[in-house]
Amino acid sequence: MAAACAVACAIAFHAGRRAAMDGFRQHVVAAEERSEAREERCRSLSAQLERTNDDLAKRAAALEKVLRAAPDLRAHLPLESVLRNTVQAARGSLGHRRVLLSLYDRLEGVLVPRAQVGLEEEWPSLAEVRVPAGSLAHDLSAPETADAAPLRSLHRRLGLSPPAAVPLAAGSRVVGLLELAEPGPDAVDVEKDRVVLDLFALQAVQAVRLARAYRTVRLGTLRDALTGVANHGSFQETLRHEIARHGRSAESLVLLMVDLDDFKAVNDRFGHPVGDAVLRSVVARLLESVRDMDVVARYGGEEFAVVLPQTDAAQGARVAERLRAAVAAAPLPAGSEEPLALTVSIGLAVCPEDAVTKEALVESADRALYAAKRTGKNRVVPFTRVPSEADDLLAAPRQAPRDA
Repeated sequence: MAAACAVACAIAFHAGRRAAMDGFRQHVVAAEERSEAREERCRSLSAQLERTNDDLAKRAAALEKVLRAAPDLRAHLPLESVLRNTVQAARGSLGHRRVLLSLYDRLEGVLVPRAQVGLEEEWPSLAEVRVPAGSLAHDLSAPETADAAPLRSLHRRLGLSPPAAVPLAAGSRVVGLLELAEPGPDAVDVEKDRVVLDLFALQAVQAVRLARAYRTVRLGTLRDALTGVANHGSFQETLRHEIARHGRSAESLVLLMVDLDDFKAVNDRFGHPVGDAVLRSVVARLLESVRDMDVVARYGGEEFAVVLPQTDAAQGARVAERLRAAVAAAPLPAGSEEPLALTVSIGLAVCPEDAVTKEALVESADRALYAAKRTGKNRVVPFTRVPSEADDLLAAPRQAPRDA
């Protein structure tokens, strides 16, 4: 009996010992697993921290590049120079090989490509695109507005991956759009680093607005004293510059010569103060109907010139018709007199299609204006529809002898 009891106790002791050892081993294994898990988490957190540090270092480097680029954006105040500097700075500081900058034309409701880098071959195919009505600046970066961005629209037609879009805005007002394609190894991550893109966009908008203000101040010394638009000398300088610039870019520009019909009768009947008020009213109608980049100038007397950069013949004809209709739509304020119903005649010439020099372009537009006057007034006549001198001679009525 005692022996059996001893055996039972021994068995129970060994069983308890094994159970204890198994429990201890399980505890040790669990502790090791927890330790390995902690080490794995530590390694993961360390790697994540390293990646975060790398991202922060890249972001800091990108921000430094953007801040360093800011003075370059404003180094040359003419708008075309600012736009050129902006795309160059975007390539250098944001790390994308292909950059397109478009400005918003509020009258036409379109984005117009104005400067590029890395897109020399595609430049002729980059057309202006219409912005959906009511769109705010931030809408332009949304995928569903792909057709409202020139480069994205082109990439979509060619089956290429879409470029990143960076809206340029002053508050909710659209100024333009910057599009970035082909990121390099050090390119800014357009998804993660919006703060870098937003800072660059702010610098670009400030540079564009400063250039426009500079142009306004500079032209203040070249303004017509009566109407406030560019004077004859300013017009000549502007046209010379635009013809040279468009010659380099192989783009068209349009010159409109606008003359107020029967204006002499206004001065003869009502006097020069009323005539001056009418001229100011005509200028107000013209300015309401052109883009920010267009130039309205007083050529002399009741004749005005309108320079339309980056505009072809069809677009120029639409603008000219809009100007004509704007003047004819309602009587013109005439100072102390009742408003007067007057009209304008417009001649249109295109560079380089109709002429390639400043003098020849002015002469072509002037001949078209003369044809508009001679064929009934209150109309737009392009230079391509002006008869040749031989046709003029054949069409001219024979003059009777003075003594007949």
